[in-house]
Amino acid sequence: MSVAARLARRPRVTLTEAPVERENELDGAAMRRIRAWALPIVTFVGIGAFMITVLVIRAVSGTSDADTANAFAGPLEPARHVNTRQWRTIAADPLGHAEQRVVLWGRVTRFDPTTDASSFRANVDAARHTPQNGVVNYPTSVIMHGDPDVLRKLAQGFIFTAEATVDGTVPPGETPDARIPRLTVTKLTVTDKTVG
Repeated sequence: MSVAARLARRPRVTLTEAPVERENELDGAAMRRIRAWALPIVTFVGIGAFMITVLVIRAVSGTSDADTANAFAGPLEPARHVNTRQWRTIAADPLGHAEQRVVLWGRVTRFDPTTDASSFRANVDAARHTPQNGVVNYPTSVIMHGDPDVLRKLAQGFIFTAEATVDGTVPPGETPDARIPRLTVTKLTVTDKTVG
């Protein structure tokens, strides 16, 4: 075959093909740079939009963090009746008996709903005491707290029965005697409003 025939068979290269390849290479590099900047921006905007959507839904539905925490709290164990000796052991070491649920009888010694509607001081015992000469004496001084709606029917001097959870002791500085047990009231029934 002659040289002219070989040249005729060979594909012709034009000057316009080289710039097109070069242009495609530039488009690939530009796209990589755009992706490097766009991906973090799109991710940031997407996460922000998701967070705003969640906040709007929670605001509309009316739930709060406290409601969510309480939704996962399991039911309370039933409060148990303890004898006086067991109660005195619990009262002597409330921190060692934290989370125990007990039934107590007592008398409100200090309650001021205008100052603090969610806590009161009382003298309690594990057994019901009979009033003598219009007075009833329960030996153990405690601080009880709970839902103000449950405690709103209380007044100083009222006799009550309560189901409560032992929280531990009152923090030092809040009271001179740091060994006073602190209890959370879950159920309270006023049994006598007349005893002084």
